[in-house]
Amino acid sequence: QKSVNFPNFNWFDGGIYGRQIRIRGYASVAAPMAVAKEAVAMDAVSDKMYGNRKVDSVKIQDIEEVVTNAFGEKVSKKDLEKIPVRQNLNETAFFYPNLMTDKDGNVSFEFTSPEALTQWKLMFLAHTKDARAAVLEKEVVTQKEFSVTPNYPRFLREGDELVFKSKLSNLTNQQLNGFANLQILDAFTNEDISSQFDLKEIQKSFTLKENGSTTVQWNVKVPNGVSSIIIKNVAKAGQFSDGEQKAIAVLPNRMLITDAVPVFVKEGQTKTFVLENLKNNSSKTATNVSNTLELTTNPIWEVIFALPSLKNDNNLSADVVFNKWFADVLASEIFKANPKMKTVFDEYQSKGLLNSNLDKNQELKQLLLEETPWVLDAKNETEQMQKLARLFDANTMRNSINDDWSELKKLQNPDGGFSWYAGYPSSYYNSLYILKNLGRINDWLKGNLADYQSTEQKEMVAQLVKYVDKEVSRYFEVKKENVWSNYVLDYLDTRHYWEKEYPLKGDGKKMKDLVISKAKTAKITDFTFFGLHRAALLFDAYNLKDVSKKLMTYLKETSVQSETQGVYWKQNLNDWGWYSSKTVNHAGALEAFNKLTTDQNFVEEMKIWLITQKEVSNWDTSRSTAEVIYTILNSGKSWTSAESDKATIIWGGKELINPDTKATGYVKSAVNSDKLDKNLATVTITKPGAGIVQGGLFWQYYEDLDKIKSSETYISITKELYKKVKTV
Repeated sequence: QKSVNFPNFNWFDGGIYGRQIRIRGYASVAAPMAVAKEAVAMDAVSDKMYGNRKVDSVKIQDIEEVVTNAFGEKVSKKDLEKIPVRQNLNETAFFYPNLMTDKDGNVSFEFTSPEALTQWKLMFLAHTKDARAAVLEKEVVTQKEFSVTPNYPRFLREGDELVFKSKLSNLTNQQLNGFANLQILDAFTNEDISSQFDLKEIQKSFTLKENGSTTVQWNVKVPNGVSSIIIKNVAKAGQFSDGEQKAIAVLPNRMLITDAVPVFVKEGQTKTFVLENLKNNSSKTATNVSNTLELTTNPIWEVIFALPSLKNDNNLSADVVFNKWFADVLASEIFKANPKMKTVFDEYQSKGLLNSNLDKNQELKQLLLEETPWVLDAKNETEQMQKLARLFDANTMRNSINDDWSELKKLQNPDGGFSWYAGYPSSYYNSLYILKNLGRINDWLKGNLADYQSTEQKEMVAQLVKYVDKEVSRYFEVKKENVWSNYVLDYLDTRHYWEKEYPLKGDGKKMKDLVISKAKTAKITDFTFFGLHRAALLFDAYNLKDVSKKLMTYLKETSVQSETQGVYWKQNLNDWGWYSSKTVNHAGALEAFNKLTTDQNFVEEMKIWLITQKEVSNWDTSRSTAEVIYTILNSGKSWTSAESDKATIIWGGKELINPDTKATGYVKSAVNSDKLDKNLATVTITKPGAGIVQGGLFWQYYEDLDKIKSSETYISITKELYKKVKTV
């Protein structure tokens, strides 16, 4: 067995990252025409020993321009303009190697180097057919006996004043006297525009000692209205000359500013929102671009637009397949309640209005959507919104319900349980999830679940109940002392939906009896957040109203209410495990408050928090999305009525009537004008029906950098710089 040694270049120790590549200040190839051709010869690896190599020296031949002017003679501007300048300042020499081998095995090639005066690193690799190899690293310098090294700025701004410096280097053994010239050219027309930059003295004289260097400098003032320039710097000293030029961008001293104020209005509220910078604007340099109002008047559309995400999930696990079927059932029920919806969606699709909200307000963003990670989110959301019309098609819906139910049936094993994927053993958690949600949907449909599953529904549920009862018996024997565990509460909560048809027996009945007997001595600290709302629902169902009320009181007292996020719980956090999704748990708590209390406003506030957690096109998982959709549609006040889309919007002193609101509750109105209208700084919104209005009021304008005013809404970033001062 032979080992193969792979050769590696020495990248770090004095290599690409270990040294500053551009070492300016040597002299080199003369003008663009006078290129240095390097002939590098390297022996092929002819020796049998690895690493035995022979290298020829690197030869550099400079071709200098011969000038007939006498040494020290004053150079005219015309003579300076004739000096060829170096423009190709690339830091890598790219070429296609044409390798030539002589009779002795020496390989030679040639290339044209860039015109930068610097030190170059050459790296070679040779190998034989039997995987023996060698590497070679050499350094070569491109230089000139007399050279200029301008210190260019990376970019300029209108109004900048700078001192432009250029270093002159003399590598000869004699003193040099001469003149340096600075020109500024228009990058598009190549016209000399030096006078616009307030260049008082274009030509400067200099004296250079033998093997010495000096600096010449010019004062430059950048005017307005120039977008890109070429800075050309040439110098001549007797028979020696050199020049270099580079294109520099000139940025405007004005910036497009997007000033915004968030809009958030709840049911029954009338609020006024003001862009203070626009209302109080007194700047004479500000140029108006546009004023935009963007609002969503009914959050139910955020829920409906998430429906296709359940259908599009490519994961084929049993819970995802179940949620696809659930999306069809949900769409069917919405369709029954709102038969005109199909027509509305078809109309919107034909007009191209079903685009992602991220896409709709592209011009309001400081970053292009295509240049951010959200481009895929926007694409997915647009696709989902455009699939809604197909989802609400009656024939498609019927076929899809049957197809999804058939797929779900395939995942039910002979023991009655559901596996995660076809061919795997049954999963208790997955089976319990499907049984619980079949029960919830059956409860929602008032026992008419069979409409969507024909005669198969009873058989599936019966087998499923048998499986989970058997599995929980195994658990109960081992851990019957931990009666308040998530495991126990989840099982009893699920079985409660089917207890009339399939009464609890054996260990399941013992578990229920134990929960009832210990309920009055239960402590708040015995429950997780998941356990609190599940136990409250169970105690109410088991006629333990006082204990249930105690848990609900605790939940309400520990909640947090925010003006813009509604009601939520700080202790409800995402964590690992089946019972630790904050979205699912919030939906569970919402279900408990909706069933066990009469505080409609509290329930509406909880729904608001769920809406704020939507991540562009859906909630974080298929399970979370399904829970949110089901819970919002089955709690509190209805958000699907025509009244919920309504909002009165007074903007700029006039009522805004937007015909597009009727279908998606989305309002966007823009006024594009260079005329500044302070009335557009104020919007007043009234939300009479259930739900919320959310969005923003925007003002876009150009302003000089030194006159831009800060505006703070929900978030502001402050940067502090600390100066280190040495004292006594």
